Amino acid sequence: MVVLIRNTNRSTAIPPHLARRQPIHPATVRHFDMTPYEAIVSKRDLRMYTDQAISGDVMHRILQAGRMAGSAKNIEANRLIVVTDKAVQEALAASGDFASWIGSSAAVIGFASPLDQLRLFDVGRQAQNMMLAAHAEGIGTCPVTLGHTDKARAAVGLPDDWVMPMVITLGYPVTDHPDSPLKRPRVALDELVRHDRWS
Repeated sequence: MVVLIRNTNRSTAIPPHLARRQPIHPATVRHFDMTPYEAIVSKRDLRMYTDQAISGDVMHRILQAGRMAGSAKNIEANRLIVVTDKAVQEALAASGDFASWIGSSAAVIGFASPLDQLRLFDVGRQAQNMMLAAHAEGIGTCPVTLGHTDKARAAVGLPDDWVMPMVITLGYPVTDHPDSPLKRPRVALDELVRHDRWS
């Protein structure tokens, strides 16, 4: 099923147990197990998933995290397309050159935007919000670029003046998930950061 997710007025209140900062059983509220910093530094891109479905309340929290991302001039041009239909997922897999695993996902979320309002930085902000929210729920994710825009547009039935340049895949990771062949240590902080001037 393909669902076009549009902005709503729904909001998520801070649960009382979080406000009281009481210990929370991880089996009941997984998304408060990690601090934001812990979620960021432990997040890894994962491409191999079990066949376990993502529940509606968990997906709602993930989508809400995307909804709350900022956007240039606050235009909120992006719309999110949630894809669980396997035929549509396979069509999306054919829309990218490095997207073969898309069809094994419990869900795929696409970032659609009017072509004249596309801001890739805003796509990235939404994607990272949702991937971190998913990670805190125990769900693996991976961003995928869809280089064949016409195929991606046809796969989900977008109008001709809309594009969907990226998606994220989501699913509960297999327990023996192998490391990526491209895995390497992150660039050291003192090599990454410059202060005030390049040199």
